[in-house]
Amino acid sequence: MKKNWLYSILMAIPLIGGLTACNNEDDPNPNPYPEPTTTYGAYIVNTGNWGKNDGSIQWFDMEKQTVSGDLYQTQNGKGIGDVQDLCVYGSKMYAIGSTSSKIEVLDLSGKLLKSIPMKTMDDQPMKPRYAIGAEGFVFVTAYDGTVSKLDTLTLDIVNKVAVGDYPEALTYAGGKLYVNISGYGAEDKVAVVNASSLIKEKDIKVKLNPAYQCLTGADGYVYVVSQGNYAGTDKIPEEQWIYQTLQRIDPATDKVEELCNASYIANKGDKMYIIYAEYFLPDMHRCFVYDLKTKKETPFVDLSTIPSPQFIAVDPVSEDVYIGNRNSGALDDVYIYSKDGQFKKKIETGIYTTNIRFLAE
Repeated sequence: MKKNWLYSILMAIPLIGGLTACNNEDDPNPNPYPEPTTTYGAYIVNTGNWGKNDGSIQWFDMEKQTVSGDLYQTQNGKGIGDVQDLCVYGSKMYAIGSTSSKIEVLDLSGKLLKSIPMKTMDDQPMKPRYAIGAEGFVFVTAYDGTVSKLDTLTLDIVNKVAVGDYPEALTYAGGKLYVNISGYGAEDKVAVVNASSLIKEKDIKVKLNPAYQCLTGADGYVYVVSQGNYAGTDKIPEEQWIYQTLQRIDPATDKVEELCNASYIANKGDKMYIIYAEYFLPDMHRCFVYDLKTKKETPFVDLSTIPSPQFIAVDPVSEDVYIGNRNSGALDDVYIYSKDGQFKKKIETGIYTTNIRFLAE
């Protein structure tokens, strides 16, 4: 039944037609991170310009090597607003709009199923940020200092917990949520929350400003990137610079280990694909593969060919690596490389492309 459902989804995406999904496809998987064998394509997340209603979601067809127009606009006849994050979980997508303060629940072809306004008790915008799917729920951070728990079958928010100032990216490991608490650049914590009860258990101290990157590796460790304090700026003495840093947390002990400098990360097996690009220190920019077992670094691609790198992602099956490039005042690009660093293709995407989400089985 699952393969028939997935086939219907795939036929719907390039044709922007209807689809029929099986029931209960959003029940939790006993293995939250199963090893996929086929990648069908990827959703391209275009956040858009601030307040311009020009965010979008595109589909990159792996077989045809083509990029669609905006799935949301085509399916719903209107713009989505901004897309801060996109969580693909079960038979649905959850598009997180931060400035528009909403969650748009979509089917996998981009058709709107439900729009969920994210407001506080006094009717102020919560400004949701990032989402992760686990245990049959989607967990969403928001700038009101909370994580909300969304039931993927009823599409209702069923619980909410305070976690700290300005929570950003989060991940799931061993029945717990690990939530970056950035404090808008002033905090140095990762909050630990029981995913079932949604009770906050503790804070873990990390380097300053853990923000946009938090993921669970294939080895079960939690990997967190802290943004530091913008090392290289003349506003801060060099001896006080805090560099962007990759750390890992052992979920069994919550012990933190610093690994290397990093701005953006993507994981496949024992490899962490890394871009290190401090804004004020362009001479230090590099892209490399970090071996999580040996802790050795191997150069991957020459970043001088990518003027303004914005993210890195890896196909879970082919291990092709995707690097986003920001083009100010124009549409962005994504560069695609083989797993050994050979350039394959450059695709034009949307406005302020911030990530891609692979659809794999």
